[in-house]
Amino acid sequence: MTTNTVRGTGRRIQLTAEQLVPRDAVFVYDEFERHPANIVAAYVFSGSAEITRAQVRTWMRERLGYSALFHRRLERVPGDIDLPYWVPDAAFDLDEHVTLEEARTWGPVRVRLAEIAATRMDLTRPPWELHVFAGVSGFPDVPEPVTIVVLKFHHSVGDGVATRRLEQKLFGAGADHPPLPVVDHSWSPSAALLRAATLTPYRIGRFVIGLTRTRAAARTVSARVADGLVHEPIPMRPATRFNRRTTAAPTFGLVTLSLAEVRAVKGACAEPITVNDVLLAVVSGALATYLAECDETPPTSLSAMVPISMRGLAPWNSANRLCQMAVDLHTDVDDPVQRLRAVHRSARQEKQRWSDDAVIARESRLHTAPAWLLRLAGWARSQRNFDDVDTVPLTNTTVSNVAPVAERLEFLGAPIRSVFGVLPIMDGDGLRHLITSQGDRLVVAFSSETAMLPDSDRYAELLLRSFRELSERLRRAG
Repeated sequence: MTTNTVRGTGRRIQLTAEQLVPRDAVFVYDEFERHPANIVAAYVFSGSAEITRAQVRTWMRERLGYSALFHRRLERVPGDIDLPYWVPDAAFDLDEHVTLEEARTWGPVRVRLAEIAATRMDLTRPPWELHVFAGVSGFPDVPEPVTIVVLKFHHSVGDGVATRRLEQKLFGAGADHPPLPVVDHSWSPSAALLRAATLTPYRIGRFVIGLTRTRAAARTVSARVADGLVHEPIPMRPATRFNRRTTAAPTFGLVTLSLAEVRAVKGACAEPITVNDVLLAVVSGALATYLAECDETPPTSLSAMVPISMRGLAPWNSANRLCQMAVDLHTDVDDPVQRLRAVHRSARQEKQRWSDDAVIARESRLHTAPAWLLRLAGWARSQRNFDDVDTVPLTNTTVSNVAPVAERLEFLGAPIRSVFGVLPIMDGDGLRHLITSQGDRLVVAFSSETAMLPDSDRYAELLLRSFRELSERLRRAG
């Protein structure tokens, strides 16, 4: 059995079995029907020409050599006594992954995209899908028809940084693509079981040592908190309508902002705020107003889960290198400018916390966790009941921001016009925001469900209004 990672021989990939590390495997063990682990990126291209399924299929087949993702499926070790493996799929069928959708207007496409994001992936085959919507009319802020290409894959494969890297290969303008990989099918479940049994004593010892180290790190963090060097987030927040059990009726919407205008707001503030600070403050204002209109203003401020990349901060070897900041949104502050400044301070404290070596060491306990413990934690999460809770741990909503998309991307010769992503909602986190930018367009895509957000267009209006109010107040103050 070969457990080496994917290797490059020239431009050709040699495809072998690869065992997941705990930080990636947690996306497998944590997943259940109301907690999907999908990454969904949508690319909007110019052009309304007719596209056939044969064209899409040929386009994708030419690019199958770019990533092991396209050829490997998940294989779990019997009894889950060890972490699962990515193994070459001998039965790979391209037609199971590529779909030319029928919807031709934005309304039905919007509904379909929400469904795609909410549907769990079949991990018995390579965990990716390509959906193409050709000649779509009515896309926001684009007068002519467009083609929308949707790339979906499982979160255990990688994070937003991995998405950016893959899209540059797939949609790059080059015509020279790598050949199909050389595949090694030598993996076997019995060999994996034997290996797991052989390594069990070593892994138990490693787990015990890891616990000792992380407990020591936790004591160091506590001491630094007492000295005011590290600021831990508030542990509990008031539950809102968005922090309940989710249903099977997803919805999502888009709000497009001018990146130049967002940067103008950033530049108008005397403090060194970031674009992320501005957008967090915008979400804060819209969320506070929406809940007030529902006569559901929470008694204290709400908080957002904001992913932070640990690349350059922690020497992790996982495909997912993210941690979760808990940024106070200060929804109890009415003045938009004061709210922005407060959000900036809270975000800065969280960034400082996640750059602390002791905090990083404390969070590294996951790296030595055995498969059975990860699976148990995932099961425990699936049993949580959010129906009648008054408070929720740490955060109320998600606000995620990914790196800008490259300018020179194309699909079947058509240039890129816009890009957005759709985050799947989950129990306890029923309002999620994903922010992307391409060119001078910044898109805020928000996901929810119709029971929690029956009027998504109204929430979109409130996001725009929140941005305009902040911009106007800063302009008057300047």
